[in-house]
Amino acid sequence: MFYARSFNAEPAMQSAVSHVRAVTKIMDLTTQDVQLMYTVCAFETAWQRRLPPSVWCRFFDVASLSALEFAEDLEYYWNDGYGYELTHRIACPAIADMFAAIDTLKPRANATFYFTHSGTLLKMLAHLGVAKDERPLTHKDFETKRLWRTSEIDAFATNLAFVRYDCTEREPQILAMHQERVIRLPGCPQDDDLCPLSRLRANYVDSVERCDFEALCSQAAN
Repeated sequence: MFYARSFNAEPAMQSAVSHVRAVTKIMDLTTQDVQLMYTVCAFETAWQRRLPPSVWCRFFDVASLSALEFAEDLEYYWNDGYGYELTHRIACPAIADMFAAIDTLKPRANATFYFTHSGTLLKMLAHLGVAKDERPLTHKDFETKRLWRTSEIDAFATNLAFVRYDCTEREPQILAMHQERVIRLPGCPQDDDLCPLSRLRANYVDSVERCDFEALCSQAAN
């Protein structure tokens, strides 16, 4: 991805690489080497969080960790997020299936579960409009505050849930949750945790009625 690669030449990333070279005394470490060390640090921390910190984490300070985190966020943003509209439009079958499960007088089951990987969850979140910044994220935005932080929106065991409430005095309402926390989706009431089912469906009508996955895949291939 252009912006992810471009960030490698930015002062923040160059400083991170220089810091790791100074700590390790290995002066020919590349940016890719440092990013791999960062990944190992992150995974070992997740796997063994009750043990002493991974030795790989000792090579980083707060500034270098922030730069490497941003580089990773950029990559995910353009690979799986808002970078290109087509990228997250291909999540439409999952959205359509969600409505098929809840948008009936007699839901087909009490609960429906799907298990997937990071890339799919990020595409789904982007399709829904979650954690969307006001403008596209580029290599020049390291110092800006951003909503797209994969360490927060795409952690291990990330989950997304839609719960239908059948009410006696109003139409069915939907509670949306991300990471077991209530989220208020774009186009839904921002002063109420519940969103009317008809409004939610109207917000994503294209995903339900005009979801041609094969055509989207062909467009991506071209």
